[in-house]
Amino acid sequence: MRLDRSTCISRLVEADFGVLGTVDAERGVHLVPVVFVIVDGRLTIPIDSVKPKSTTRLRRASNVTRDPRASLLVDHRSDDWQQLWWVRADLKAARLGDELWREALAHKYPTYRQVGTVIDVMAFDIVTLTGWSAS
Repeated sequence: MRLDRSTCISRLVEADFGVLGTVDAERGVHLVPVVFVIVDGRLTIPIDSVKPKSTTRLRRASNVTRDPRASLLVDHRSDDWQQLWWVRADLKAARLGDELWREALAHKYPTYRQVGTVIDVMAFDIVTLTGWSAS
């Protein structure tokens, strides 16, 4: 069953993790698991110092610099297939306005309460939302 926009937004807000897809000029679709928050209708993905990285110049960020389109997929899985659902947000890179996202990230993910854990962020406008639920 198709989900309406408000249900899609609610499920995105409640989800802890998603998979971000960006367009790599040479390799095609580039997928990476991410955490995120939605503040004032804008989806924000942190680039942090918490998880080990060889560099903070991440492929997802350079991909979005070349092509601002992206998608985020969140889903719920269960042995009871009547509980299955997914939401896909088609995105376009945006500039950040205020810094409400810092507080939102720290509230949703306690690890980000420590100063300096978020190095940078990627911000997106939500262009379209598509969602499905088994029940």
